[in-house]
Amino acid sequence: MSFYPCGLARGKLEGNKEVSELADAQAGDELFGLPPEEFVAARDDLARRLRREGEADAAKQVKALRRPPLSAWAVNQLARGQGDGLGPLLAAGERLRAAHQAALAGEGAAELRAAAKAERDAVAGLVRSAMELLGAAGHPTTDATRDRVAATLHAAAASPEAAAQVGSGRLTADLDPSGFGTVPDGAFEGEGPAAGTGGDAGRRGAGTTAGRAGGRVRAGADPAAGENGDRGAAAEDDAAARRARRAAAVAARDDARKRARLAADQAVLATRHAERLGRLADQAEREAGRARATAAAAIEAASAARERATRAAKDLREAEDRISADH
Repeated sequence: MSFYPCGLARGKLEGNKEVSELADAQAGDELFGLPPEEFVAARDDLARRLRREGEADAAKQVKALRRPPLSAWAVNQLARGQGDGLGPLLAAGERLRAAHQAALAGEGAAELRAAAKAERDAVAGLVRSAMELLGAAGHPTTDATRDRVAATLHAAAASPEAAAQVGSGRLTADLDPSGFGTVPDGAFEGEGPAAGTGGDAGRRGAGTTAGRAGGRVRAGADPAAGENGDRGAAAEDDAAARRARRAAAVAARDDARKRARLAADQAVLATRHAERLGRLADQAEREAGRARATAAAAIEAASAARERATRAAKDLREAEDRISADH
C-alpha cells in the first residue's frame, strides 16, 4: 500500500514556516506563480519596494523566501489551479486516514485497501500532471524530480497540516512522508508519571509496591491488609500486561507501516520499469515499420530489375537470330 501514517514531519514543515506567516498577506504570493528562473530577481525587487514603502517586516519576510526546487514549484502550480488540481488527492487522503483509524480498531481492512489504492491513483495522476507542467515550461523531468513530487503529494495525503501547506501553493521545499508517524496519545497509558499527574502517579506506584511488601510482612498479623496488598499487586500486574500488549501492537503497526512504504516504493519502481519497456516496445515497432517499408521498396526494385533483365535477354536472342539468318 502506498500509505503513510498520520502525523507531521516537523523538520520538513518548519522549512516552510515563512510561508505560513504570509498566508493571509498578498506580499510574496505572486512569486510562487512565476517561473523558477524569475523567482530570485522578482523576490529582491519586491523586498526593495516594500522597504521603500515602510514595510520593513514584510520586506524581511519576503527577502528570506527561498526559491522552490523544481519539484516543489510543480506542486505549487498544481495547487494554484494548473493541471487537475489537488481536490481528488486531499479527498483520498481524508478517506485513507479514516480507514487507517478503523483498521487500528480491527475493522475495515477492505476499506483500507481500497482507500490506499485511491490515494496511490490520485498521486500518480498528479505526478503525471506535474511532469507535464515541467516539460511544458522547458525544465527536465528526471526520475529524482518525479520521486520528490510523489513524496510531497503522499505527505499531503497523510496529514491535514501537510495538506494545508501544499494547498497554499507556497512550498519552498519538498515534504518527506517517511518522517510521518507518532505513537497515538495514550498508547502507553499508565506507564511512568504522565503530564498533569507528576509525582502523584509515582507516589501511587510506590505506595502500591509498599503495600504489597507490607502485606507480605504483616500477613500473619493482619490478614485483611495482606488481602488488599494482593489485590493491588494483581491490579498492577494487569495494568503492566495491558501496557505490554499495547506496546506490542504499536510495534507491529510500525513494522507494517515500514513494509507498506517498501511495497509502495517497489510498486513505483516496477511501474516505471514497465513504462520504460513500453516506450522501448513502441520504438521497436516504429523501427520495424520502417524496415518493412524499406524491404517492400527493395522487392519492387528487384522485380523491376528482373523485368529489365528479361527484356535484355530477349533482345540478345533476337540479335543473334538475325546474325545467323544473314549467314
